[in-house]
Amino acid sequence: MDLDALTAPLPRERREQRLSLDGAWQLELEPAAGWAPIVVPFTFEAPLSGIGRPGEVHERLRYRRTFRVPPVWAGDHVLLRFGAVDWHAVVRVDGTVVCEHRGGYTHFTCDLGPLDGEHELVVDVHDPVDGPQPRGKQRGSGGIWYARTTGIWRPVWLEAAPAAHITSFALEPRADGTLDVRVETSAPTDVSVEPARTDAPRWSPERPELVDVVLRTGSGDVVHSYVAFRSVERAGNEVLLNGEPLRFCGVLDQGYWPDGGYTAPDDTALRTDVEAARALGFDLARMHVKVADPRWYAWCDALGLLVLQDVPSPLRLDTEQARSGFVHELDGIVDQLRGHPCVIGWVAFNEDWGEPGESFQLEVARHLRERDPSRLVVDASGWVHRGETDLVDVHDYGKDLSRHVRGELPLVVGECGGISLVVGGEEDFAYRHVTTNGELAAEYARLVGGLGDVTGFVWTQLTDVEGELNGLLGHDRRPKAPLDAFRSANDAFRVRQARRAAPG
Repeated sequence: MDLDALTAPLPRERREQRLSLDGAWQLELEPAAGWAPIVVPFTFEAPLSGIGRPGEVHERLRYRRTFRVPPVWAGDHVLLRFGAVDWHAVVRVDGTVVCEHRGGYTHFTCDLGPLDGEHELVVDVHDPVDGPQPRGKQRGSGGIWYARTTGIWRPVWLEAAPAAHITSFALEPRADGTLDVRVETSAPTDVSVEPARTDAPRWSPERPELVDVVLRTGSGDVVHSYVAFRSVERAGNEVLLNGEPLRFCGVLDQGYWPDGGYTAPDDTALRTDVEAARALGFDLARMHVKVADPRWYAWCDALGLLVLQDVPSPLRLDTEQARSGFVHELDGIVDQLRGHPCVIGWVAFNEDWGEPGESFQLEVARHLRERDPSRLVVDASGWVHRGETDLVDVHDYGKDLSRHVRGELPLVVGECGGISLVVGGEEDFAYRHVTTNGELAAEYARLVGGLGDVTGFVWTQLTDVEGELNGLLGHDRRPKAPLDAFRSANDAFRVRQARRAAPG
């Protein structure tokens, strides 16, 4: 497929008639301090927004700007689309509420109907500091916690579509080349689904083959997408990708940038992080308690990087409101990511974050399995498993990983390493320090080389983030040691594990 298509805000849901609303907006922080310019989609905490005040907390804020509908869209419905707003957004056009959305990690659409000329757009946002909403590591800078993300943090854009248009769809490819399709439309209309081919080879990190798909309605709506054919399952204590045992080298990806926070500086930065992981010899990334920009997953699809996806954690899960809100956002995340072939599994909880308790942890794991039976489910990464998991997942930041071996279930060392090479003299949080790039490379090779019979591991972490400087890459994405050193260690790990997986 054309890789330029992956730069669209939603690479798996593209209309040709699209107008970006990113760029100059006005922002008012509460308590009311007057309007100030801001660059969307960066939040006021991020320097790239033009404001850059990560230490401040504002639970409520308001955005505004005007937009003009292109004359060639006359007669069409105008769809106002938000990539993500953290957390509760109320959207008004010309003073009228057009939609409302709760959830900081999912995209949403406001159908404005037929529209022409110029209009005022206002977005009110509420993101409570101590609220029950999922937030991942957004708890303020310090140690393993990072700056908050408040408000619009992914692209905003307009699309034109006929009155009867596609509102949602799911494409479920099977490894045998068949394709199950579900399409919902705003009004009754015929729909055709046209895959470019169904004889494609199975998708894998070694051969990440994507197939273009076009969805057309009788009313004239055209949406471009893609699929890939592959299977992932657990069989005994093996994870099978396309029916073959999988042994993976993984890296923890926090999805943060020094000047953008949750938001990548541009599409190139998203692609570069995926390319860096592949160049280091990794074939899996664990997206850690955050949902990344959809373009990141598209680059993982195109470049062959498997993803183990965490569900972002809330502060607490001790009320019905918190639990129901968590499941609501989980459902949206699963529905929006399940079309990406790179995603092979869901992590319901990181350790015991939010303190879900035994019954709710089991409930969520079972719910995930029912919501998406085509992927693996981990009920808790690095904590107590309750009997509803496809992987045993342990965290170990020690100096010897040899004691971890598979039993009745596949075993993954879901976090390890955490070794800091501080290159700029900063103070940091770390499990261990080294002083030279040679030491970092040698310790990486020693730890990975000492792993026992395991399905895979996840190294902490890909890049430095704020005061956590244990990345294999610095804040500037420059490697701290030669790439070959890490890639060679990873290649050797896969060879050893493949021998263990071989019959007999």
